[in-house]
Amino acid sequence: MRIDFTASIVTGGGLRTRIEELRICYDPRCVDYFEDILKRRGSAFCDSASGFLLLDSLLQKNGIDRLETAILLDSHGRPYIDDPTLDFSVSHSGGCALCVLAIGEGAAVGCDVQHARDYSEEKMSTLAKTFMNVPELSDFESSHDRSAEFFTAWTRREAYVKRVGSDIFDNLKSAELDGEYFREGVIHACGKRYFYSINTLPPIEDEMPDGEVGETV
Repeated sequence: MRIDFTASIVTGGGLRTRIEELRICYDPRCVDYFEDILKRRGSAFCDSASGFLLLDSLLQKNGIDRLETAILLDSHGRPYIDDPTLDFSVSHSGGCALCVLAIGEGAAVGCDVQHARDYSEEKMSTLAKTFMNVPELSDFESSHDRSAEFFTAWTRREAYVKRVGSDIFDNLKSAELDGEYFREGVIHACGKRYFYSINTLPPIEDEMPDGEVGETV
């Protein structure tokens, strides 16, 4: 199994037109997925549309026939590809979108990106206790860059929960991460810092350099 991933800063212009133009390139079974995107409004639409456009670019880059690619919605309304050798995960935060595509037998992936918001030390400490385990709290409290430690721990847990398909809020703190494989990094764009984590099953081959950022226009 290998992964490929890309990120963009979302500006919002022309997204609806691009979705309408691209939907004809996909398996007709994707109709519910596209209708779900197009019915959204405001930031929810921008997030979903940009996530699809990033996925589309990864499918094309990796030579995957989009007319044979069926993106369906599960019982919770979450999109997935109807192919056991393909999986994807999308995350958004503070104007940045991240998409990861896993390719190969047993494909399974989860990702999370978080804008490093300017929390006070007090607020970060309070929030950290709601989701970190004892070793993570120890690392956080002794770190010279608590913001980096905080957002790395947060994105790791969200990425893991997305991969295994659990409810994020019920399982964020209880998730057992020992032995899990993560690809982590930082994206610097538009004067902001974004932390991301990707969780998947080894062995893994990466093809994208750290922090590659484009612009969805």
